[in-house]
Amino acid sequence: MKINTKNTVLCLLAASFLTACIGDRKQVDVEELGDSSFVNTNFKGNRISYDMNSSACENMSAAVIASMYSIPEDKVIFEDISKSDRRVPNSPPVCNFYIKDGENDFLWLRGSISMIPDNGKNADGTVTNTSTGYGEDWAEVWAIQKSTSKSSEWIETSGMAALWNESKRALTIKFKGYTLFVNPPGNKLNKEEVAKNRDYKKMALSMAKAAGYIN
Repeated sequence: MKINTKNTVLCLLAASFLTACIGDRKQVDVEELGDSSFVNTNFKGNRISYDMNSSACENMSAAVIASMYSIPEDKVIFEDISKSDRRVPNSPPVCNFYIKDGENDFLWLRGSISMIPDNGKNADGTVTNTSTGYGEDWAEVWAIQKSTSKSSEWIETSGMAALWNESKRALTIKFKGYTLFVNPPGNKLNKEEVAKNRDYKKMALSMAKAAGYIN
């Protein structure tokens, strides 16, 4: 697969601005910009298809998170926004996870799983309030994001492509028609949590597996 570099300059400027804002910027690797080897050519199709009215975590539970963090289940707050009255009309599916840790809720660990449709369009043609905007040029955008980030690495054989960003504590997996975002619960302000030096990449992949998106 060859990446079309027609819009590379504009995308690069945007990506550079975003990474600069979060302190994760690195000097651009020109060779990476034209590399599409991260695309999974053996992708067999979605295990879970996008549906605006579905849940992003149908197979998840507080017990799964509790087991991952080796804590009592009653310390986990599991919130499926798609099934609550807090959901914004036509918004993509999202689930939030909170772990009650620390002296107050400011120190609680926070994480999430969300599904964002390509170009902001749902299966029925309606437009969502949020969009990745990648569309047909998603591989080009992903290559630029990786090239401009110090803490990102490709994850092989997950979806059409998968990218882990340690700085953001975020796993992004591209599927047909949508992108999955997984953020394992954490909090940089919680010193006790930071001292545990958890393998958040491994935990993010475990969450994606438990939710049924990958094997």
